[in-house]
Amino acid sequence: MKLHFPSYTTTMKYHTSNRSKIVKCFANLLIVTLAFLLILPVTHSQNQGGIIHGALIDGKLNEPIANHPVTLNIHKRDGVTQQETKTDENGHYHFEKLPIEFETHYSITTTYDNTEYEEKDLVLSSFVPNLVVDINIGGVTDDPAQIRIKTYSIALGFASNDDIAKGILSIIEVFVVENTSTLPFQMKQNNETVSLYFALPKGHEQFKSLSPENLKLNANADHAILTDPLKPGELEGGFIYTFHATGRDIQLSRPMHFRTDHLTIMVPEGINIAPRSKLFKPVGRTQFHGVVYTKYEASPENGFQIGKTPDLRLAFSNQQLTGQQSRTVSSNIGQIIFIAIAAALAGGFLVAAIFTLRGTRRPPTESDASQSSSIDEGWLRKLTDDDLVHARTTRLEFITLLDTMNENKGISERVYNRLRKEQTERLTEILDQCKERGIDT
Repeated sequence: MKLHFPSYTTTMKYHTSNRSKIVKCFANLLIVTLAFLLILPVTHSQNQGGIIHGALIDGKLNEPIANHPVTLNIHKRDGVTQQETKTDENGHYHFEKLPIEFETHYSITTTYDNTEYEEKDLVLSSFVPNLVVDINIGGVTDDPAQIRIKTYSIALGFASNDDIAKGILSIIEVFVVENTSTLPFQMKQNNETVSLYFALPKGHEQFKSLSPENLKLNANADHAILTDPLKPGELEGGFIYTFHATGRDIQLSRPMHFRTDHLTIMVPEGINIAPRSKLFKPVGRTQFHGVVYTKYEASPENGFQIGKTPDLRLAFSNQQLTGQQSRTVSSNIGQIIFIAIAAALAGGFLVAAIFTLRGTRRPPTESDASQSSSIDEGWLRKLTDDDLVHARTTRLEFITLLDTMNENKGISERVYNRLRKEQTERLTEILDQCKERGIDT
């Protein structure tokens, strides 16, 4: 009997074949396992539903808020439904078994001290079926680096004819400020709790806030302050005051408490005043409310940093007005700027100024004058119904004032005709806007 043993080569082929089968088997098993793991959270979330939970925290005291109502808003294509709960003794709230659907999202709301707090656009998915949403109530940031003054403008004028000779200017300052933080901003400044803190030039008088109404003078009367926390996002505002220029200089320099991107100085044409600093460059002309301004802008590459004092000195030029030219400028500029100041108190000048500041920078064109009407229409649409009615009343009162001045020979016939025509046109725009909104006129 002859025994046959497999050769060495045959044995190696046998082992290699078995090894390949084993590797292939493990590979298939690994794919099945991974697929099962991927499917598992989907199956779990669909069966168990999603969870949104978190805590309410008093940001000022750094303590949980217990036994306080919290509302879950479920946003679907066909409407919004709500669920309500209350926080436990540790300030925690909990919503569970929530639908995980492609077209469903959630928001959490709660009201505390008459202020509503909301966390929006919360989305559950098979991969994130559990969301933790903590709400910081009353929390604020005191980091001034979070505040950015996007534009700050200073507009000059004279409130009356006599003020031109006396060097008494009416100055309107408007700003667009942005809180870039996700929390309201509030800080301590000279033992005061403030959110906005604008230095004023020495010697200012007759300060009046334009917007917001709670912008006011501080105790030392050297700053305009806002004490309420500044919410995240943008805020537009402004104020007006008078200033007595001494000699040839108008000293408006003061430190900047927040980073400021752009500074603008606007001077009515016909008044020989210009910035002393070479940093300010003339960038063209702009017109609103019948006044044509020369714009000077300063926009350093990194803006004006916190604590810096930009050179805001202005000076009367050597050119002097004489004879008929002086009388013409006095009559026109004095009365037209008075119009602008009156409009400012009604909010119109402020909105129009901000509109101009936020517009695209470009060189002046011949069509600038024709854009005054469209600018007025733009700011009219931004006004609330109450403000629109107030603007209508102001226009009517001013037209009445013009008529009285004309009867008393306090204004030239030519200037009266021009201003009354302009105010009548503006009043017509307001009345048209009132009619469009269904406001009784």
